[in-house]
Amino acid sequence: MESLLSLFFRGYLILGAAATLYVIVYFFLSGLTLFDQGKKRPMPLRYQCSYIFIMCLMMPVFYLIFIEEILSLPRHYQAQKQKTAKSYL
Repeated sequence: MESLLSLFFRGYLILGAAATLYVIVYFFLSGLTLFDQGKKRPMPLRYQCSYIFIMCLMMPVFYLIFIEEILSLPRHYQAQKQKTAKSYL
């Protein structure tokens, strides 16, 4: 029983690490944070570093709470790209 429980927690944390890497890569590529709802806002460097640091520490544990926001990142990114393309026209 103990090994089954530790296997479950290990799998949970591995999925959390994958979700964390996904969110951080999206942040580097698009500049969108998990909580921006698709609206890119200017952030000072200290806030960007804090965001990455907190994501690395807390996200592997709490990723299931934010799963809807994580899955909506590509949709927000595409909407932002379309909005930017329309503004150039």
